[in-house]
Amino acid sequence: MIEKINEQISVITIYNRDKGTVLPWKVRWNGRDYTITKLGYHYRVKRGRFTHHIFTVSNATISFKLFFDTESLYWWVQEVSDGLAT
Repeated sequence: MIEKINEQISVITIYNRDKGTVLPWKVRWNGRDYTITKLGYHYRVKRGRFTHHIFTVSNATISFKLFFDTESLYWWVQEVSDGLAT
């Protein structure tokens, strides 16, 4: 089931110098750590002079839609899915 959420979270990222990419590696949400094993997609949205990054990531049990605000440098979880139908 997909649940819409708008909560600030903590994220540990990995930067690949050779590829010039930054990927979420670990997400802390609701007091639990989730190690990310798969990137679904990543895209950028330009808002004024700032760029926002949206990622869909998952592991074996949960999927997240993450939002990174380059102005505030905050991460937000926008959606969570456990993969089950309602």
